[in-house]
Amino acid sequence: MTMGKAFRLFFDRTLDFHGQTTRREFWLGVLPNAIIMHVLIVLLLISLLALNTTFNSFSIIMIALFTLFCLIELLPSISLIIRRMHDIGKSGYYIFVLFIPLIGYIWYIYLVTRPSDYYRK
Repeated sequence: MTMGKAFRLFFDRTLDFHGQTTRREFWLGVLPNAIIMHVLIVLLLISLLALNTTFNSFSIIMIALFTLFCLIELLPSISLIIRRMHDIGKSGYYIFVLFIPLIGYIWYIYLVTRPSDYYRK
């Protein structure tokens, strides 16, 4: 599976909360989103930390783009994480691990990097 196909599948399976997602599909779907998010964050910080102290039009556009991107990828990200949890044999409710400060994020990384239980059965 290529990164482009995984990225398209990321959005095509937005409302699929019952299937499974392999490790490869998960990371190839997350990687383009992470790259886009980091580029937007850098551009947003550059626009906000400019030498002038007032908001300029570039700052407003970057805030709008960042907000729009976060809203667009929210539901597909949730469904992708839930499908990944199903693939490792866990309930989709394990997504709430992310709400535990610090330890939850480490636990989440452990969970999404585990091999699939689907192929071990």
